[in-house]
Amino acid sequence: MKKVNLVNKTKNLVLLALLFMCYINNMQAQERAVVKGTVIDSELRTPLPGANVIIVGTTNGTTANFDGQYSLFISEGSFEMEFSYLGNETKKISFEVKAGQVKVIDVELDPQATALDDVVVTGALEGQQKALNQQKSADNLKSIVSADQMGKFPDQNSAESLQRVSGVNLQRDEGDGRFVLVRGLAPQFTNISINGEQIPSPEGESRFVALDAIPSNQLASLEVSKSLTPDMDGDAIGGSVNLNTPTATKRKLSVNGSVAMEYNNASEKTVGQGSINVSKRSEDGKFGFIVSGSYAGSKKANDRYEFDGWGDEGTNEIESFEVSDYTIERNRYGASTTLDYRGQNTNLYVRALFSELRENELRRRATFTAEEEDGEIEYGYTKELKDRPENQGVFSLNLGGNTITPSLIFDYEVSYSQAWQDTPRNNQIIFENEGIPSAFNVMDRLNPKMISLGGNGPETNPMTDLSLLEFKEYEKESTLAEDENITFKANLALPFKVSENNGEFKFGGKVRLKDKQFTVRSFELLEYEGDQELTLDSNNFSDNFNAVGFMDGSFNTELGNYGSLNGIDNFINANQNDFVNDDEKTTEEIISQEYLASEDVYAAYAMGKINFKKLMILGGFRYESTRFSYDSGIFDEEEGEAIEVSGDNNYDFLLPMLHLKYNFTENTILRGSATQSYSRPNFQALAQGAVFNSADLEAEIFNPDLLPVEATNIDIFGEHYFGTVGLLSAGVFYKKLDNFIYQQTTDQEYRGIPNVEVTQSVNGGTANLIGFELGYQQKLSFLPGFLNGFILYANYSYTDSKAEVENFSEDDEITEIELPGQAKHVGNAAIGYNRGGFDARLSLNYNGAFTSEFDGSDLVRIDDRVQLDFTMSQSFAKRRMTVYLELVNINDENQIELYNTIATPRERQRYGSWGRLGLRFNF
Repeated sequence: MKKVNLVNKTKNLVLLALLFMCYINNMQAQERAVVKGTVIDSELRTPLPGANVIIVGTTNGTTANFDGQYSLFISEGSFEMEFSYLGNETKKISFEVKAGQVKVIDVELDPQATALDDVVVTGALEGQQKALNQQKSADNLKSIVSADQMGKFPDQNSAESLQRVSGVNLQRDEGDGRFVLVRGLAPQFTNISINGEQIPSPEGESRFVALDAIPSNQLASLEVSKSLTPDMDGDAIGGSVNLNTPTATKRKLSVNGSVAMEYNNASEKTVGQGSINVSKRSEDGKFGFIVSGSYAGSKKANDRYEFDGWGDEGTNEIESFEVSDYTIERNRYGASTTLDYRGQNTNLYVRALFSELRENELRRRATFTAEEEDGEIEYGYTKELKDRPENQGVFSLNLGGNTITPSLIFDYEVSYSQAWQDTPRNNQIIFENEGIPSAFNVMDRLNPKMISLGGNGPETNPMTDLSLLEFKEYEKESTLAEDENITFKANLALPFKVSENNGEFKFGGKVRLKDKQFTVRSFELLEYEGDQELTLDSNNFSDNFNAVGFMDGSFNTELGNYGSLNGIDNFINANQNDFVNDDEKTTEEIISQEYLASEDVYAAYAMGKINFKKLMILGGFRYESTRFSYDSGIFDEEEGEAIEVSGDNNYDFLLPMLHLKYNFTENTILRGSATQSYSRPNFQALAQGAVFNSADLEAEIFNPDLLPVEATNIDIFGEHYFGTVGLLSAGVFYKKLDNFIYQQTTDQEYRGIPNVEVTQSVNGGTANLIGFELGYQQKLSFLPGFLNGFILYANYSYTDSKAEVENFSEDDEITEIELPGQAKHVGNAAIGYNRGGFDARLSLNYNGAFTSEFDGSDLVRIDDRVQLDFTMSQSFAKRRMTVYLELVNINDENQIELYNTIATPRERQRYGSWGRLGLRFNF
């Protein structure tokens, strides 16, 4: 954290530097001109992002942006300009320009012929080619995934598309990728943006974004920046992920899309999917529009074990375990549009994206809890039904543009974004038997087996005996999380020249106003005080569901029926006087969850870039000031009432950044960077009240005094590009984190009660993270015969971290841990084949084990997992139609959570495999 007087001195120095830059720029502006235009592929008629543009014989050059557009400051005179793009022929154009002129030069580059069969690289390799060109031309360390490249893997949402990038792994939910972890750091360390601007989080407790709500077919590309430049938001320690929506490129009306059916072998359900995209530019190329829409449904099932309280290894002892059957129906909707205008000096745009994931989850759970009765172990036995529909979505609207003159480039934008998580109901019915003679075999700790229940063996399916279970309680809840950003930003670029070396000063500012709140619309905990004996087999309480074949029958018995929402609701409505609501519990639940937070961020930066013959140097500073305030509450259990609390948390950062890029040859590059960044605490840890369970003497409390995590980042990377589509890359990175955040659990006096186990997010000291990445991809066109159709793709990253924490367990000892979310090993491998419109790819994704959270003094770890996927497609009708097959998790890999080691598992999930058969069209 920087001192205020240091920040003020730095701001004054930056202001003086900016005034000097403007003076120098005005002195030079009288003799300056601008050349601008668009670089496209001559056959595909699509833009070539990352194309290199340079004035021959000078160091004055630039690169085309995502839409293939470029602009370059030059002096008056006659010049020759060279355009190059990996996979296309280089072209040189001679021209004259006068001082004060804005000259437009649009260029078409011919594709290079491959050694395969004298045809150009189209379709299957086009997206990979674009991605590599953008990575090559970037000033910072960046990985790109294009829309075409996304389509070569069976990835339905944005998170899953990112798992193919080196150094990125995922946290999954019911088998779907959900949260992104970059370089082994937890999701809160990654910044998520749409079209260059941060989007809010639909999660009520956090600020990071679940990308399973955003369909990948609504995007033009995904960018992962692993090192920051001063014109980027500074709150990104792991990296910054930017989702780009498409822009119209062709003057002919273009319509493309897909239709498909998905089948899930766990649920044995089939559902439809589809997308469409319509775009066109005007005949003069000035106006363009694109409208896209998509729908993707899925019906999945998840068998799950959860364990707690293991005995010594090799024993048949456990305190409790749960058997759960999940059915999950997900419907993902997406829509996006871009309207843009390209003028002589000014470009304008309006971009909008809407996505929503509508999920309906039914969980049927049986819980067995060991109880000692007269020296014998019996098990408390409950059956619960949880019904939770939830709509989680994001809306983003960007309005902006840029103006180019011979003396400057000025860009500006106002944006609005909103995220929400609407849970109209989260209802749970519990029936219980307080203790029943039971026996289980848990020697194979991932595959427990029932031996007997109530004296009956598994062959009699004892869990189907509903008379054993009596109504306990009915919990009903409805919540809404809302997060809203309003952002204003502007950037100004000024060219300069030192001797024969060209450069650019750039500075700008941003204001982002955020409001986030979590509301409990209703909460009830209903208990029965009537005279009837309400067992699960009475009063039409049963849902008539039976989970046949749970975990392929390894549990030895069917799970039987569970409670019915309609049956329970009908009985309650007819017997309202026999049910009471726990008012104290209702007050506690509402006040401990609800909060309202406001976070305003004010940022400014100044940076300079200069190109020498082979060396590019970029450096500068970014200043960010955050003003955070909140209103929430805590529950006073002794008085049985809510207490309102409020507070603030303000901080400032000055972030220096330096980047070096050295071109040994046109296709061999060495990069180095040293940057500072930070990460803000989650909202739940800062503001979301306190939850206290007096019966178990456990409390989870917030910490409004949490400091942001600060980081110093070092990156050194080498890249070599070869062939039409090929890259070999390797590098090392180091991060030093100060004030890192972890959960501390201690025994202390809380609300006047001694020996309460209190869990709270706190700041640690210093953590160190070091790692390396390797990447390789290439089309093997140099091989003879049919072998030259093969494509190889592989990457691997290794990360190691060490952090010392105090009071991690019940004593005061210092404990050394790995950072939560940090996986040592992450990798991808794929082998593909492309020839004559046929394309196939077998891909492997490996996520190493990592710590996800702390449970007291136990590390909760996600075990390593390997997933195999397969895609195959065949194009016909002059590549306007493509039939495709996608298979996901074909090896039926489970997800396993552990308490510290595999000897003490915490959870095992099995969600099966699924596949899609579809047709893509392009007219």
